[in-house]
Amino acid sequence: MREGATVLDSSSTVTLVEVSGQRLVVNTGSPRDAPSISASFRRMGVPLDSIKFDVNTHLHVDHIGCNEIFPNARIVALALEHPPVGSSRVTEKVKLLRGVEVVPTPGHTYGSISVFASGVKRYAICGDAIPTPENYQRHVPPSINCNPVLATESMDLILAWAEVAVPGHGAPFEVPGKK
Repeated sequence: MREGATVLDSSSTVTLVEVSGQRLVVNTGSPRDAPSISASFRRMGVPLDSIKFDVNTHLHVDHIGCNEIFPNARIVALALEHPPVGSSRVTEKVKLLRGVEVVPTPGHTYGSISVFASGVKRYAICGDAIPTPENYQRHVPPSINCNPVLATESMDLILAWAEVAVPGHGAPFEVPGKK
C-alpha cells in the first residue's frame, strides 16, 4: 500500500516451484507473514522442511522476512546482495533444477535476480524487477531503483523470455503475444 511516495506496508509474492519432486520457494514475504505462509503450505500438503532452495530475488525484508520457516532450504542470492554466510552466492545465470534458472536482473538493486522456470509455459518470477502488473502495463521500471536504465533492460529481458510473469507484488499475468 502506498501513500504518496512512501511505502506504508509491503509483502512480496511468495512462489512455490516444484520439479520432479524437488521444491524451491522464491521470496518469503515479510516477517509478519509467517503464519499465513505456513498455513498455505499446510493446505497444499507441502511440508516447510521439504523446500530445497529459498531464492531471494534481493535482500529487502519484504522478500526475505520468512526465510527461517524453511529450515532445510539453502538460500540462493546474488553475491552483490551480500547474503548470509552459508548461502549460495551466485554471480551469473545458474541452473538450480531441470528447467529452472536464476538470472541476474539488476535495476531495483544491483544484485536483483529473477527465476526463469520452463514447464507447460515459461514463467519468470521477477521479484521487484517487475514489482507490479502496472509496471509491466506502463513499461516503467520500479520507482525504487538503483539504476533506471538497468531496470528497464531487465524488464525487457524478462518480457522477451516469459509467457507468464510473477511480479514481486501481485498476481501472475500473461505476457501477450507469446505462444
